[in-house]
Amino acid sequence: MKNIRTFVLFTAVAVLAACSKLTQDNLEKVHNGMTTAEVKSILGDPTTSNTGGALGITGTTYIYHTDQSDVKITFVNDKVIAMEGTFQ
Repeated sequence: MKNIRTFVLFTAVAVLAACSKLTQDNLEKVHNGMTTAEVKSILGDPTTSNTGGALGITGTTYIYHTDQSDVKITFVNDKVIAMEGTFQ
């Protein structure tokens, strides 16, 4: 029974990873001025994110990581200002 649960869990994780919205076509849709919500609607939730702020300015970084890519998107006051990384 334990082996079956492990297999099902592994299969579910593999299927979710294969359905990643992080593709070259989707990356090309992201541009400066987009909001975090707009980026999430195209690429899905980031692998990790960091937010900080000072003097009324908020900065957020979304990092998307898969076996094929490492992409970092930087937002200031909820607007994309930069995107960098690789996609293969």
